[in-house]
Amino acid sequence: MDCKATSTKGAAAETLASTLIGLGLACLLFMALAAFYLYCTRSFADLGNFMDMDGKARLALDVMSREIRQSDNLTLYSSNSVTFRVGSNQLSYTLDTAKRTLNRKFGSTNTTLLTACDDVRFNIFQRNPINGAYDYYPAADPANCKVVQVTLLCSRSLLGHIAESANAQSAKIVIRRQK
Repeated sequence: MDCKATSTKGAAAETLASTLIGLGLACLLFMALAAFYLYCTRSFADLGNFMDMDGKARLALDVMSREIRQSDNLTLYSSNSVTFRVGSNQLSYTLDTAKRTLNRKFGSTNTTLLTACDDVRFNIFQRNPINGAYDYYPAADPANCKVVQVTLLCSRSLLGHIAESANAQSAKIVIRRQK
C-alpha cells in the first residue's frame, strides 16, 4: 500500500482564487446584462413617448385641416395665431406659450387641441399660377391667402431627460370655400 501525503493548503487556495475569479466574471456579466436591460427599457419608453406625441400632433393637425378647409376666409394672421371666418362665427388657433398648449376657439367655445406644444408656426400663401407654374407663393396679407401651412413641435420630459419629437409635424391646408 502506498501512502501519499497531500497538502490541502494549496488546493484550498487554488479553489478560493478560482472562485473569486469566477465570481468577478459573473458580476461583470450581470452588470452588462443589467445595463443592456436598462438601455432597452429606456429606448422602449422613448419610442412610446415619441409615438404618443406624434399621434396627438397628427390628430390636432387633422382637426385643424378639416376646419380650415371648410372656413370662408382668413381674417387675422400672426406667426403663432390665426383666425378664420366660418359663416358668422370666428375660428381661431393660438399658442399659449406659458401653458405650452395649442388652443382652439370657435365662437364662445374654447378647447385645448394639443398639450406639451413648444412651438406652432403658421405661414400663409396665395396660390396663383405665375409663368405657367402652379405652386404656392407667399401671401402679402390675409385677404389673398389661399393656403395655410401649420408646423407643430412638441416635447416632454421622460425618465429625467427631455425627449423631443424627432421631426416636426407640418401640413399645408387649402381653404376650399374661398373664391
